[in-house]
Amino acid sequence: MSKLIQMEAFRRQRWAERAFARWQRRVGFTPGADTRLADIDNAGLMTLAELADPAVLALYDLVLGVRNWGPGEKFHYLESWRKMEALDAYLFLADQVRFEVMRRLGWVVGLAGEDRTLLELADRPGEIQAASRLKVPQLQPDYHRYDDLEQQYSVEPAAAVRSIIPEALSAFKKLVEEGPKP
Repeated sequence: MSKLIQMEAFRRQRWAERAFARWQRRVGFTPGADTRLADIDNAGLMTLAELADPAVLALYDLVLGVRNWGPGEKFHYLESWRKMEALDAYLFLADQVRFEVMRRLGWVVGLAGEDRTLLELADRPGEIQAASRLKVPQLQPDYHRYDDLEQQYSVEPAAAVRSIIPEALSAFKKLVEEGPKP
């Protein structure tokens, strides 16, 4: 049993080395094999959430790295079935990153992958989504426009939550720029 655990840890470490090899250069930090979104500091999360070119490539590095398909730049050269699998995983990760921003603002709870590592999120997005009781996070009454979105959320929760992404990014960026309160 001990050998099995050691092999699993070795496999996760190899995944992390492939998936995060370029992250320091791309986004300014390097996650570990057991890093979850909740473990990333606010500035790092903001960098990922803005989805600028380096962050997009970092997320593709992660998705392709856990599959041993190369760095993010190789995405466009993948076979079509691999490209679709990678795109699905990327979109799931991008959602989870932005939902984490909203969670930190206190606007939502119940992220599908909040207890999973980045490696797990990239490797098994379909399985994680299927196991989650909520397909999108639950909008919280603490969100300042909750009353405006409550009806839309009850009919189209995904559209309602995603509609506040720009506002969340702006609010979170301000929070990051202000830094911690003394």
